[in-house]
Amino acid sequence: MPPRKRTRASVSAKREPSLLSDSEISVISVASSDFKPGSASSAASEPESAYESTPEPEPKPKKRKATGPAREKKPTIPVGDIEDGPVVARPHGKSYHDIGDVVANQDALLEWFESVRPEAKGQRAYETQVATVIAYWERWMERWPTIADLAMADIEDVNAAWRGLGYYRRAKSLLDGAKAVMANPGFKGVGRYTAGAIASMAYGVRTPIVDGNVHRVLTRLLALHAPQTAPATIRSLWDKAEALVDALPKGLGKGIAGDWNQGLMELGATVCRPTGPDCSGCPLQTACHAYAEEGEECDLCAPIPGSGDTIPSVTVFPMRKEKKASRVEHEAVCITEWAGPERRWLFIKRPEKGLLAGLFEPPTIPINPAADKLAAALEGLDGLLGTPTRELGTLSHTEVAAVPHIFSHIDMTYHVQHLVLECEAQPPTPERGVWLTADEVEKANVGTGVKKVWAAAYGAWGKTERTGKAATKAKPKPKAKAAPKRKAPEVKGENGKVVRKVMMPIMPQK
Repeated sequence: MPPRKRTRASVSAKREPSLLSDSEISVISVASSDFKPGSASSAASEPESAYESTPEPEPKPKKRKATGPAREKKPTIPVGDIEDGPVVARPHGKSYHDIGDVVANQDALLEWFESVRPEAKGQRAYETQVATVIAYWERWMERWPTIADLAMADIEDVNAAWRGLGYYRRAKSLLDGAKAVMANPGFKGVGRYTAGAIASMAYGVRTPIVDGNVHRVLTRLLALHAPQTAPATIRSLWDKAEALVDALPKGLGKGIAGDWNQGLMELGATVCRPTGPDCSGCPLQTACHAYAEEGEECDLCAPIPGSGDTIPSVTVFPMRKEKKASRVEHEAVCITEWAGPERRWLFIKRPEKGLLAGLFEPPTIPINPAADKLAAALEGLDGLLGTPTRELGTLSHTEVAAVPHIFSHIDMTYHVQHLVLECEAQPPTPERGVWLTADEVEKANVGTGVKKVWAAAYGAWGKTERTGKAATKAKPKPKAKAAPKRKAPEVKGENGKVVRKVMMPIMPQK
């Protein structure tokens, strides 16, 4: 491939300097350096990405040297995607993964990004499709146009505006972040990737980012076939990403780091795709080690399945994640209806951290699938209400069919128990939870699983009519037999022919 012509000066002329003060830039710069993968400031119950959730390995205490014979060194690289069979011979050393070739071609990526910038239209949504979130974004910005407005919001309103996007922890993190920004210059909940993106793209700070797209691009450029979520892999990619940002030409404006980071993201999203990459259209093809595999022995890479001395495709990078089997869980869901002067339903708010954080649901108890579902549900309900449920009024029970629900890491089965308590008194105050009216139930922030459970009991989410046995259809009455038609009388004419007399209807008179 012929070398590309460099026009760096023309590219830099398009960049505008940051309009923010040095003090504001320093705040973001500190945030981007302080937030490390797995640090205490990265609040996480559900990992958003491998980079924010993988803890740094703690230093191990030094051990005394053994005096006996040396033991055989065990391999330290997990090879979960290696099947029994031949592997590609890839003799290479760690120096093979150096960034020198990429640094020599940085101008090519920056020039390419300038040419596609109108199509990129700013930062790319990296996990959720843009078309999905546009309506949410518009409603959000109309309601909370500034950080100060958001900081004054209530978590229930924020969750309601976020409802339907999933990952509700992000909505809470946005609210917590807005409150923290208004209270002090800290950035609680901002991970290294988010801080780096803000710092480089909005403030012009020379700091790296590594999201899913950048991870894939770097592993292919450097031909790094190592476990994706291993601390050593993540640390190596962040170090190389930082070195690449530091190697960018100086004196070309503050926007160069943001352009480089966005260029890598755009390259991974549109050219260096997970499958079917467009290698012929890649501005970094001449620097890509995966495209031209060669080298010495490396103790970081794992073997690649295959035969011969060449890899079958660049898509073997990054190394496939080892699939973990989803755990199977069963829960008894107790839809508790208070049939008093006003119908109400008991709902519990989940903890603010963990699965479905902050959402409402009917009382739910983990159970053994072989256990008595009703007994387990009543035991949990008795504890919530502080008194035996059967003593509160007339109790009727309907066991609804089991409802399966799949989370990303859990195969859940909800065993739905519909309990109706008939009593003229007001419902007791639960230890934790709230009694909701029908309108409040429909507006409550609940997950998809609760809506499925509710639909199993009432027919659809928001409905409150109890589903009973199907009404017996009445047998249709037999149709009355039509009277036989009377034949017109027959008479013989003068010529002996039989003539049939037809009676014409009487016409109405004017």
